Amino acid sequence: MLEKALLFISNLLNKELKMSFGLTDDMVVVGSLINLDGSITKNIENKVVLSIINLEHEKTIKHREEYINNGQGSFNKINEPVYLNLYLLISANYNSDNYMEALKMLSAVIGVFQASRVFKSETYPDLDPLIKRLAFEIYNVPVQELSHVWSGIGAKYVPSMLYKVRMIGIQKGQIKEQIASISGLETSAKKQ
Repeated sequence: MLEKALLFISNLLNKELKMSFGLTDDMVVVGSLINLDGSITKNIENKVVLSIINLEHEKTIKHREEYINNGQGSFNKINEPVYLNLYLLISANYNSDNYMEALKMLSAVIGVFQASRVFKSETYPDLDPLIKRLAFEIYNVPVQELSHVWSGIGAKYVPSMLYKVRMIGIQKGQIKEQIASISGLETSAKKQ
């Protein structure tokens, strides 16, 4: 489900940037800035890079089991989805010769999420229907913590914005138990 959410976001941003600036190439890519061996990831220069830097379990959703009618006179009992918030780093990975272009692209991306903070599958058909909604909120990081973020990534700082994206439900749909439906209960009301 995470990959479907990021694919939707990158496709949306690419479409918006192409329309805004008359571009033909995709400017937004999903990936990390640095490979595990410490080398710079290929094909991300002069691109806007989307990277998940943290996942957080959303605890405000009440836990409940779900019962789904299986169409055979009984219900399947399944665990509720796990809801996650993404911390999405949007980096304008441009070299110093294109610094102004980096700022232009980052501003355009921020503008997309300012114009539409919430994306629902009913209004955005490209969003997987299993993802009910994605809500974008700018996540302010103090300068000292930002330094820790970038050193943890292992990359040099580039203009960027961090968003908290609420929330993605992940559910395997594995049946825990099958419960028979109740039948034969009939009520009659007597007139008095």
